[in-house]
Amino acid sequence: MSKTWKILFLTVLILSLTFVATGQVKAQSQYAGITAEVLPSEGGANTTIILRFLTTNSSVGNVQPADIFWDNNTIALNQAGTVGADDSINYNITVPNESPLSDVGNHTIRVDSTVAPYGAISFFFTFNVTEFIPSPEFLALNDTYYSLLTNYTNILGNYTQLQTNFSDLETNYQTLGDNYTILLDDYNALVSDETTLTANYNYVLNTYGNLTNSYNSLSTNYASLLASFQTLNASYSTLSQDYSLLNSSYTGLLSNYNGLVGQLNFSRNLNYALIVIAIALALIATYYVYFKPKKPTKTR
Repeated sequence: MSKTWKILFLTVLILSLTFVATGQVKAQSQYAGITAEVLPSEGGANTTIILRFLTTNSSVGNVQPADIFWDNNTIALNQAGTVGADDSINYNITVPNESPLSDVGNHTIRVDSTVAPYGAISFFFTFNVTEFIPSPEFLALNDTYYSLLTNYTNILGNYTQLQTNFSDLETNYQTLGDNYTILLDDYNALVSDETTLTANYNYVLNTYGNLTNSYNSLSTNYASLLASFQTLNASYSTLSQDYSLLNSSYTGLLSNYNGLVGQLNFSRNLNYALIVIAIALALIATYYVYFKPKKPTKTR
């Protein structure tokens, strides 16, 4: 019984080691002188998968270039690998974003190449996809979903804003209704004022017509008066000249008059003096004749 348990234990240990070695990085088939690894052996869409080939025997060539397949679907043809620091050849690939190649679970990676001295050989690796890898259609739908979600959020925000605006508009509508009533009353008052203003306008227009007629008549009279004024002005000029001549004549006459008056005064005074002298002489003569006593006559 103890021996049986030992055999079972060794069997389980060997199987476990084989599983661990396979699950970590070892290829399912391997050629002498070439070490083949997949790093890592599991991951998701953002995982960079490195297929590493290292020649451990100088007589064996390396895997360069290679054709790479994922579940028998072509990933790359005649792909040139990158030389690592340890002279290994490395190929970088990612999980295809296409179902069923990206379904969760194990997938087979096959690398075909021509290596001396083996010739055409193939390496098989197992890679475990641990999470869902969306397809381009899914990504497009996902982007569309989030775009629609964003639009819905924006529309919801706009709807809320519209509700607020509607409330404001309703309040404004009621205010406008009140203002409309006030404006209607003002309009009726303005209509009444307009009727009054129309009547006043017609009166003013009639008055303006009368004033225009009066202005035209006055303009005609003004023209006539202006012509008369010009005629009178010409007559005034003539009269001014005549007045100057008359004034000059008057001055001469006044001078002659003053001379004549002087002469007449002199003649009058002289006549008065002569008359007085004559009267005096007459009186003296009368006195001597009638009233002077006679001197006594001397007798001899």
